[in-house]
Amino acid sequence: MRRVLFFVVMLLLCLPGRSFSETDHYASVRARYPGKSYLIGIGEVRSSGNDIRDRRIAAVMARTELARQIRVRMQEETLDIACEGTAGRIFAGGEECRNEFVMVIQETVDEVIVGSRIVETGEREGIVYAVAVLPRREAGRELDRNFEESVQRTKEHVEKARKGDSESLRNAKEEYLRALTYMKEKEIIEGVKNRAGAAFEDLEKELLKLGSGGGPANE
Repeated sequence: MRRVLFFVVMLLLCLPGRSFSETDHYASVRARYPGKSYLIGIGEVRSSGNDIRDRRIAAVMARTELARQIRVRMQEETLDIACEGTAGRIFAGGEECRNEFVMVIQETVDEVIVGSRIVETGEREGIVYAVAVLPRREAGRELDRNFEESVQRTKEHVEKARKGDSESLRNAKEEYLRALTYMKEKEIIEGVKNRAGAAFEDLEKELLKLGSGGGPANE
């Protein structure tokens, strides 16, 4: 019985206290950084007595939480739909598309959260916390720039692929998927449906033609 009691006590000591995200203080942060304009990530770590180290870890965890939110939504709302459509036909089936997409999502989300900032750190009830925010509008503008640059690179690779360069065709497919990812991330972050535009749709058709050996695009 004593062993069981000792185990329960030790387990309770190891568990963190009430999450900062459940406190009134967090509600005040929400009020200052409303969800309509910001994505918010919270990082928490039990205080070790090393304040600088704990705050650094909490900040990393806060940004990690921001990235997780975007990745989860991308994979839940976009991955299967995209890979069952044109993207899946550009690659060698849906499975290859999904594998490529997951890697690109990871890379591009890491790029997105570079624009986040730590707006608050502190300690409450033995828990060191950090709050990271990502302004939706600023992130959207950066994603627009990335999308345009990625489309341009896709065009350049397509031009080389038309001349029979198989490596350029592979690069064009990867860059196309990156452009598609930027566009979808912008939709999630800004909450607005975007149209890629005629130039992007023409690239999709061209990639389908090149992927089928130069014949007509698969409709």
